[in-house]
Amino acid sequence: MFIDLILFGFGLLLLYVGAELLVRGASRLALQANISRLVVGVTIVAFGTSSPEFLVSIIAGWTGRTGVALGNIIGSNIANIGLIIGVSIMLRPLVLKDTHIKREFFWMLGATAFFWLSVLDGHLSTPEGLVMLAGIIAFTIIIINQSIRQRKINQSVELDIPEEPAWMIQFNSRVKALIYIIQIITGIIILVWGSELTIDAATGLARRFGVPELIIGLSLVAFGTSLPELATAIVSVIRRENEILIGNVIGSNIFNLLFVGGALGTAFHVSFSEDIYSLHIPLMAGMSLMLLPGIIGRKTLSRYWGVIITLMYVTFILLIYLS
Repeated sequence: MFIDLILFGFGLLLLYVGAELLVRGASRLALQANISRLVVGVTIVAFGTSSPEFLVSIIAGWTGRTGVALGNIIGSNIANIGLIIGVSIMLRPLVLKDTHIKREFFWMLGATAFFWLSVLDGHLSTPEGLVMLAGIIAFTIIIINQSIRQRKINQSVELDIPEEPAWMIQFNSRVKALIYIIQIITGIIILVWGSELTIDAATGLARRFGVPELIIGLSLVAFGTSLPELATAIVSVIRRENEILIGNVIGSNIFNLLFVGGALGTAFHVSFSEDIYSLHIPLMAGMSLMLLPGIIGRKTLSRYWGVIITLMYVTFILLIYLS
């Protein structure tokens, strides 16, 4: 038990270090390249922090536990909004400045709707998986093209680039960009390592206290694979990188649904219980719609809204334990 506690604390430390490297590197790279922070958050940061979901789901599918793999996707998306957005808003109200966030939000809703329709027959087929993979490719291409067009606009705007360390001054822009990319990749690797340590330690502690493995899978696995997003979100709040925060969550959810779900459907025969499409996916869709007032309306999500979203996530976890 003592070893599990040490590993749990070390895992949390790795998550913070990895998130700090990822957010700092992504923000600097975006500003230097005149690319929107939101675009970087939706693509590089989101795909990087979603790598644990991908690894866990693919391994689960490979070992025949496709229901667990699908549950991890849904549970992680619920945690991304209910826990990560909720806690972040409670720490600091979220003010959305990027006008493109509405477009990415509707991409997420569209991915959720297609995912829901695809599983209504109780399984996820290869053709459906291929359509999802095509969707994530199309999404990424569209985002990159939009960032290229936006770059011309940003070139005429004075950008607030954070102060660089003294040792970086001697390098030209290309070398700096390479350093930022290495920083991003290093942050992602540390996040994956930290999430694995943390979830292994938490699972060990749960077993010692007699928590059933099914409950561990439904709650701790989904929570554990969302830890990189949570760590990145907290660092983003501290550094006031709102666009990276919301872009990370929306991009991660799109990535989980279209890429991870698409890979599962394409590579494996995925079947599951009725609860997946009658209870869990509707809850995931409902949590996504909780962001609608802030994104479509006032462009601000208050602490009050954060409390409501977080309570919905806590209720979801309690219902799992009670069931």
